[in-house]
Amino acid sequence: MGRINNQITDFLTNIFGKIRLVKAKNEDHNVFKERYSNFRNFAFLWKDSFEKQAMPTDKEIVFSNYFGFGSHIDFIKRLIGKPVTAFENTEFNTIILMYIINVHGFKVHFELHFYDQKLFCINYRYLSINDAEKKELVQTLLNKYNISGSLDFGSSIIIDQFGNGLLIEDGKQFSVNYISPNSRVRDLANSYLESRKYTG
Repeated sequence: MGRINNQITDFLTNIFGKIRLVKAKNEDHNVFKERYSNFRNFAFLWKDSFEKQAMPTDKEIVFSNYFGFGSHIDFIKRLIGKPVTAFENTEFNTIILMYIINVHGFKVHFELHFYDQKLFCINYRYLSINDAEKKELVQTLLNKYNISGSLDFGSSIIIDQFGNGLLIEDGKQFSVNYISPNSRVRDLANSYLESRKYTG
């Protein structure tokens, strides 16, 4: 466990400071299972994320020095270790691995999303964070990517020269999403939502 802690600390230190893996509770499993009980909850991120107002950055959007978009699931499992839980949708060839981590004292659901066993999205879902802490975290990300001014969570997405996106959501839970458009998942999600438009 110590080796895994050291590895995950190393590859996330540059973005969020030192972190540590946290033991999951039953409620963590239940929350994750409820979120991904069907593909609709998985597809929400792709419905209109790249139709939002783009805030360009001259820096590449990255989350790790050790792996990136397109990394294979087996490689990441070897690097980080066994996830707390996972969701798989065989119909759409998607898998989500979930780890529990501590980031600056915050308990976070750290999700890795794969299509055809290749990484296309990373999601940090903060389980408890106040408005002042959100503001500080957002400002850190804006500074990192040379974005001036404020960020409208509902209508804006930070985009780099490669089309990769950084999407911050402040709904029932506060989340930071790193997403890549270079995947068929966006098309699959749009097709799924369109096919169920009239069926609910």
